[in-house]
Amino acid sequence: MMILAAAATAWFIAQAIKMILSFIENKRIDWSLATASGGMPSSHTAFVIAATTMIGKLEGMESSMFALAVVLSIVVMYDAMNVRRAVGHMGQTLNQIINNINKSGKVNVENVKEILGHSPLQVLAGLVLGLVVGMAF
Repeated sequence: MMILAAAATAWFIAQAIKMILSFIENKRIDWSLATASGGMPSSHTAFVIAATTMIGKLEGMESSMFALAVVLSIVVMYDAMNVRRAVGHMGQTLNQIINNINKSGKVNVENVKEILGHSPLQVLAGLVLGLVVGMAF
């Protein structure tokens, strides 16, 4: 249960940081960021790294569970920086196309979500946060 508690705590802190950074920048609270993906820091990375850290502490760094957690963490971080980020860029392009189509007045199509992935710095921040939370538990 401690592994899940550490992971959930890291995720919660990451989401809170996103809200705080948004408040500093926009001078208003954006409650949608409480569950949003993307942004600084990567909550997905913080989540898996906190769990991986706890598994290493509880099961040992030589255990197969820790090895599996490391592999899963690498996949999540790679996905956040590459696959999901590319999808976000495609979303931006698609929204430009949608906006051009909507200007014609013949069709009204809703935009798609653009912020899905993370920069390497956002993933690094999530990694550090996850390590700190995992070590603190």
